[in-house]
Amino acid sequence: MLKARSTISNSRMRAFGTNARLFSSCTSVLRNNRASLRKIPGPTEKIPSVEAFLATIGRKCDEHVEVYENKWENLFSWDSAILKEKGIPAQQRKYILSQVERLRKDETVAEIKVGKKSFLGGERKRKETVAKMRAEQRAEQRAASSTPQ
Repeated sequence: MLKARSTISNSRMRAFGTNARLFSSCTSVLRNNRASLRKIPGPTEKIPSVEAFLATIGRKCDEHVEVYENKWENLFSWDSAILKEKGIPAQQRKYILSQVERLRKDETVAEIKVGKKSFLGGERKRKETVAKMRAEQRAEQRAASSTPQ
């Protein structure tokens, strides 16, 4: 009885091992840069070059014109790992790549301004900040009403 159970578990382990090998062979396919396989649209009248594209999207991305060597193919085929090697900060990499995708999908490409932080603070501390601000206002009102004129 025990031998039968062990053979079943061994067969399951062998089946699992083959699946694991299949999965491990697929990871090399997943590591390839797929950005180079997608379509590369041609330059437009509004955006004739890489320099014009980086100037259009703003956020000081035009500082990285030299990185792209003003080649249209580099703009569309490079992924985040390559841009990281070239020394572009993470926030700008993400922004540039999102704008490249918009251009690839024929959507309008324009500068997206960086959002401003709320005067009342972030979401986590908003209640605390508002409570402190209201307490200060009440204290000022009390001080103003208690001083003789």
